[in-house]
Amino acid sequence: MPKSVFSRKRSSTSDDAILKAHAVGEVGSGEPALVLLHGFGADQAIWRRLTHRFAETRRVILYDQMGCGASDLAHYDPERYRTLEGYADDLVEILDALRLRDATVVAHSVGGMIALLASLRTDRIARLAMIGASPRYLNDGAYEGGFELQDVEDFLGMMELDFQGWAKTLAPQVMDQPDRPELVEELVYSFSRANADLSRRFAKATFMSDHRARLGECALPTLLLQTRVDAVVPLTAARFLADHMPNARLEILDARGHYPQLSAPDAVFAAVETFLAETTG
Repeated sequence: MPKSVFSRKRSSTSDDAILKAHAVGEVGSGEPALVLLHGFGADQAIWRRLTHRFAETRRVILYDQMGCGASDLAHYDPERYRTLEGYADDLVEILDALRLRDATVVAHSVGGMIALLASLRTDRIARLAMIGASPRYLNDGAYEGGFELQDVEDFLGMMELDFQGWAKTLAPQVMDQPDRPELVEELVYSFSRANADLSRRFAKATFMSDHRARLGECALPTLLLQTRVDAVVPLTAARFLADHMPNARLEILDARGHYPQLSAPDAVFAAVETFLAETTG
C-alpha cells in the first residue's frame, strides 16, 4: 500500500480540483517524470530558463505552492499551512492525482524540505535533487543555519510593515548578481506580486522550521546543489544536509546567489542531467 495514504488529504476534493487549485501544468514527454518545485517568494515561473530544456527528453510537471502564483486561494487553510507539512501533503496529493511513479522532484530552497517530507509518506518519489536547501535556517548551538532568531523576526516585521520595500531590499541580496540587474528586477517582481499576508505566513513556516531530525529517514538518491556563496543557505548547512542524508551527494556550483536556476541555468541543467543518468535506467 502506498505510503501516501498517511497524508492528510483534503476531504471531498477531486483529483482535477487539486490540480486546478495548484495551477498544475505539464510540458514534454518521457519517463520518469520530473516535478519542478519552487520555494518561498516565487512560483513555477522561477523555472522558466530550465523547463523546456528538461522537456526535450522527459515529462515535466510544474505547480504553484498554495498561496503563491496562480494557486486558488479559496483552498488556503491557515492551520494546514502553518508548517511545511501542509505543503508536503500538497505534493503527495498532486503526485497521486497524476498517478505518477518513479518521479524525480527537483526542488529549490524550502522546496527541498517539502519534497523530503513528501518522500517519507509516498512511494511515488524515487529520487530528489535539491537546490539551495536547508534543514534549519536558524543558528542552534554548534549548528550554523545562517540566521539568528532576531534576524528572522526583523525580516517578518519588515514584510508586515512595508512589503514592497522588503521585496526591493531582499532581492539584490539573495540574487547576488550586481552585474545582472535584469535578474534582480525579475526577482523583485516575483516577490512583490505575491499576496503579502500569505507570503509572510509561508516565510514564518520556512524560517522557523527544523527538519534535521528527519534527514536520516530519507534514503532516496539525492543530489544537493549549492552555490559557493549564498546569503540564505551557508555551506555549513548544505554540508550538514549531505552528512545526515544516507544517500546524498553534495555538489558545489561555481556560482553565487540563492537562485542558480536563473543565474547559472547551464550548470544546474548539467548537474541534474548527470544525476538522472546515474540514477535512472
